[in-house]
Amino acid sequence: MKIPTAPFLLPALCLCLLLTACESPLQEVKYPELRFNHLPVIELNVARIDIVEQYRSPLRPPNVEHELPLAPAKAMRNWANDRLRAVGSSGRAVFVIADASVKAQPLQKKKGLKAMFTLDQAARYNARLEARLEVETAAGLGKGFAAAAATRQRTMPEAVSMNDRDDALYRFVEEATKDFDRVMVANIDRHLAPFKASR
Repeated sequence: MKIPTAPFLLPALCLCLLLTACESPLQEVKYPELRFNHLPVIELNVARIDIVEQYRSPLRPPNVEHELPLAPAKAMRNWANDRLRAVGSSGRAVFVIADASVKAQPLQKKKGLKAMFTLDQAARYNARLEARLEVETAAGLGKGFAAAAATRQRTMPEAVSMNDRDDALYRFVEEATKDFDRVMVANIDRHLAPFKASR
C-alpha cells in the first residue's frame, strides 16, 4: 500500500537541501610562525645555551594561551633560538621562561534600551611574558643574569567572528613579544655586557 506524501513535505525538503548547500565550513587560517632572525644576533661567550620552559599553563579558564593561534611560550622560545648565540668554548647560558600566560576576563554587558544601540566589549585579555637569562662561565668563574617582563592587554568586542578574533589575538601576542624583546635586549646590554662576545 502506497503512503500518500503530504503536500508540505516536498517544499520543506527542498528548503533543507537549499540551506545545506548554502552552508560552508569556516575557512581555516594558517598563521605564520613568529621569528626574530631578521634582528641582530646577541653573541654570548658560552659554549651552549639551553631553553627551560618553567611556566606550565593550567589549561583552564581564565587562562587561554593554549587556545591562541600564537602561543606566547612558543614565541619566546623562537626569540631565544633566533636572537641568542653561543660563540664561546666553555660555560653555559640558560633562558628560563617564567611566565607565558594570557588570561581572558569576561566584561559586564550593558542592559536595557542602551544595550540595543551599543556594541559592548565582551572580554579583556591580559598577557604576561617573563623570562630571565642566566649565564655561568666555565668552572664557576663568573655568573650573571638579566630578566625582563612585558605585559599587555586588549579588549575584544562582542559579535566578532572567529577569524577576526584569532587575527586580533595573534597580533596581540606578537606585540607583547616585541615588547619583551625590547626590554630583554636592553637588560642584557645593561647586566650581561661582560658575558657578551667581544668583536
